[in-house]
Amino acid sequence: MKTQEITKEFEQILSDVIKLNGLSPESAVLSTQLILQEAGKDRRTEMIREAKLNNSNGNEDVPATFNQKKAMRNLKISFSEDIGKKEASTLIEQAVSKFNKGKPSSSK
Repeated sequence: MKTQEITKEFEQILSDVIKLNGLSPESAVLSTQLILQEAGKDRRTEMIREAKLNNSNGNEDVPATFNQKKAMRNLKISFSEDIGKKEASTLIEQAVSKFNKGKPSSSK
């Protein structure tokens, strides 16, 4: 992410945070910095996840990880023990998406 993009994002978040009542300017800046740091962590995590999936080169012979299998069991997903990483990832994402769609949305 380029410096200009980060600056623009910072200014937008700061503008939103300032709208919150009772925050001093210093608290608003600190809150904005923390939000921006967390957003950066989320972006890096997503990049790492995509890189790991791409490193399998589409080879379904790469077995699903222990944690993927554990997550699928917790989500009550049926799967064979020789499931590949990509298929496991897809099944988990679909199950989580279905779960989130069933949740009532919070409105302000």
